[in-house]
Amino acid sequence: MIGLVDKQKIIISHYREGKTQRQIHRETAISRKTIRKYIQEYDRKKNILVNKGNSRSSEIIADIVEKPKYDTSKRNKVKLTDKIILRIKFYLAENEDKRASGRSKQQKKKIDILEALWDEEFDIGYTTVCNAITNIERKKKEAYIRQEYSPGEST
Repeated sequence: MIGLVDKQKIIISHYREGKTQRQIHRETAISRKTIRKYIQEYDRKKNILVNKGNSRSSEIIADIVEKPKYDTSKRNKVKLTDKIILRIKFYLAENEDKRASGRSKQQKKKIDILEALWDEEFDIGYTTVCNAITNIERKKKEAYIRQEYSPGEST
């Protein structure tokens, strides 16, 4: 992940020191696509600043020097596959059966589920399993409203 310092280093190296994108890449080991992206973004915002005048200059300058933002909403889950989710649901169903039959001390904890997944040769981390279990259990919860009737009333 690139930080604000790296972003500013790219802009300064290109515009003040006159370095090419390849030279900046060699010095910083940042991808040339990333370098190109920040240089083009800087050019676009600089052109807006010049064309619009100084009415919004402070907003544009702040936008130029702000920390880079990444859109993670479209990323696919790499490790947490449907097959792993089915196995986690299986272990949670086992836990419910054990709870119902009075063997609550034999339930699998989250770490036990993780170790069982590792035994089945799944490459996954503890945090991912915990988050998946939390999401699955959150979806299952139901709400009940207790109803009371006076003697002789019917619904």
